[in-house]
Amino acid sequence: MMSILEQRQIIESAFLPLNCRCTIEADDSMTLEIRAPRNDQVLLRAAGIQRGELSSSRAISQLVLRLRQQLTSGETESRARPMGSLA
Repeated sequence: MMSILEQRQIIESAFLPLNCRCTIEADDSMTLEIRAPRNDQVLLRAAGIQRGELSSSRAISQLVLRLRQQLTSGETESRARPMGSLA
C-alpha cells in the first residue's frame, strides 16, 4: 500500500487550483475537505474514506472522479461508499 504522504500528495494535487486538505483519522480512515482558493469556503467534505481502498493509482483516480462529480453537482457533504460504486 502507498504511504500516507504519497496518497495525500496525489489527492491534494489532483484538485488544484482548489485547496484540498487530507486528514487521517485514528481509525486510519481519511477525511477530505475541498476549499475555494479565494475565501477558504468548504466546497465539499468527504469523510470515512478507507485508506486500504486507495492502494492503487486507479483507485485514487476513481475517488477523485467521484468527488469532482459531487463538486459539479453542488453536493457539500459526502460519506464514503465502496470504491466499486461510482454512482
